[in-house]
Amino acid sequence: MLDRRTLIGRALGSAAALALPRAAFAATEAPFPLYDTHAHFYTNDQARYPFNARGARYGAERMIAKAMATPMTPEVIFGIWDLAGITKGCGVQYNSTYATDNRYLLDISRRYPKKIVPVVILSPLDPATPAALEKMAREDRISGVRFTGVADASGAFPFLGDAAAPAWAAADRLGLVIVLMPIGKGTEGAMARVAVLAARYPNVKIVLDHVGFPKPVPSPTFGLSPEHLALAGHKNVYYKYTTLLIEQLEEGKVPLDAFVEHVAGVYGADHLVWGSDVGNSEVDVVDYVRRAVGSARRLPVKQQRAMFFDTAEAVFIPGGRGPVRA
Repeated sequence: MLDRRTLIGRALGSAAALALPRAAFAATEAPFPLYDTHAHFYTNDQARYPFNARGARYGAERMIAKAMATPMTPEVIFGIWDLAGITKGCGVQYNSTYATDNRYLLDISRRYPKKIVPVVILSPLDPATPAALEKMAREDRISGVRFTGVADASGAFPFLGDAAAPAWAAADRLGLVIVLMPIGKGTEGAMARVAVLAARYPNVKIVLDHVGFPKPVPSPTFGLSPEHLALAGHKNVYYKYTTLLIEQLEEGKVPLDAFVEHVAGVYGADHLVWGSDVGNSEVDVVDYVRRAVGSARRLPVKQQRAMFFDTAEAVFIPGGRGPVRA
């Protein structure tokens, strides 16, 4: 577990890195711009944006200490993005600091509309969510909503169940993205349910965080279950390759370049997007950008560009794509 001294040290290390010449990071740059679909922003301005860290993975006290010592403001994240060659990205609401209070994300995305494309978090079961999505798409230009959590006592994920149908229907009507992160046991069942929802709501672009958590062990399918593989037939499902997943694959001794090549072969490189997880993963972000870009070098450059920029640009549309036209 990281203590406060470690967190402060990492903050100082990041500040020092930002002061280095851009040429020092030339090895991280791709021959195309990068689009980061997974950046978490938060501030230590508790007066304007009070924390709600009850859902923090490692505990509220540690999360608040981290946010106070190393706030991930636009100025900080844009500095990291500049070093890594990232031109824009999704601001993904950070459940660990603000739960469903999206005010900070929406405020900064209004200040930087060409840099931050917002993905909010709302309760999928709240009757107010459909109207909130419509209002946020119109007024705040959100591109989507993220649903995440663990399975209930029956093994089902509530945000994939019938009780969440009004929220899904609203996103379908508005042409919004739904980013999904089912956590813990039951991933195979969740993927089977995603297939049902993809067919039912064809105007929703579904993006699976961390490629739906394949098992990070060497195997012929690179950890993808039959339920994962079956999703290849649903062209409105997309797969997010992230720093967190890279960490898991490396720990499991899975070769990154072979994994990327396999997943691109299963789903198509034009259905892969990339996210740094900056603000959450406690790593050298620029180094992990280099690893991510390097792991795709087996793909043709056109496919690499699709994975690291073009697909995200086409999927995460501020305000949504609107209803399907006849």
